[in-house]
Amino acid sequence: MERLIELWVKSLSKTKSQRTVTTYRMCLSAFQKHLETEEDLLNIDPKLIYSYMDASNLSVSSLLTHLSAIKHFYKFAFRRGWLDKERHSEIEAVIEDIRDELSTTKPKRAPKALTKEELQKIFESVKNTKYERVYSLFLYSGIRLSEYAQLRREYFMRDKDEVYWLRLPAELTKRKKERLVPIIGPSKEETIKINQNLHNWLEDYEENIKVKTGSLQVFTNRLSQRLKIPFSIHSFRHTYITNLVNAGFPAEIVKEFAGHSNVKTTIDIYYRYNQDRAKSLVKSLLG
Repeated sequence: MERLIELWVKSLSKTKSQRTVTTYRMCLSAFQKHLETEEDLLNIDPKLIYSYMDASNLSVSSLLTHLSAIKHFYKFAFRRGWLDKERHSEIEAVIEDIRDELSTTKPKRAPKALTKEELQKIFESVKNTKYERVYSLFLYSGIRLSEYAQLRREYFMRDKDEVYWLRLPAELTKRKKERLVPIIGPSKEETIKINQNLHNWLEDYEENIKVKTGSLQVFTNRLSQRLKIPFSIHSFRHTYITNLVNAGFPAEIVKEFAGHSNVKTTIDIYYRYNQDRAKSLVKSLLG
């Protein structure tokens, strides 16, 4: 392991300033210290990066620097053949998930939910492809990219109303707590349609809605640039949660579906006053 780190630092020195090299090396050392084990860095559970971030008292900008250093190290290890592609994809998925989540901690800035027009353009561009099915799963379940990376067919359960639920085992989730998530949309019609489609797709889960997370991120980044719509995989999660809020789901239920550690997080990020939503709820009460 020390040999790999030495090679990484040497490579850093060729393209980064000495200050950056020193900072990145310090960040990786801090990550190793957090692990409190002699376990090979190449064999860790990627979710330990979550615990490292959660345990830190650093500012958001400093945390992002640490994430950059960790990502750079694992990318170097992958390109030099020290790390297999599957593990590298899982690590990158966790890092990107954390980055997206940190972006929501900026004060007075609501997370970006996709509009109907944006969703229409995105889905038109991937129509009749595997990415249409994958994006649908993210949009109607709100799962994280790191959770999707380890998803299995047996986690999908259909209830008596023919609505599918995802039972995510504790080891899959960020908070290490089992989570039950409904596959639902912003309307009854969309919910029925996605569940009918999902029923067919699940006949061959691996073939229909399973993609390597690394390939998925690259495709999504390129599509975002081509369509000139600023979105990532995490944008589908924001949209799912926003739809729950707009539909009138109480915060404590949205918290559980989203997998937030505290209901305050759910309220602070998503429950902002919206006049259209308020009018809709009043109309629903009277109707």
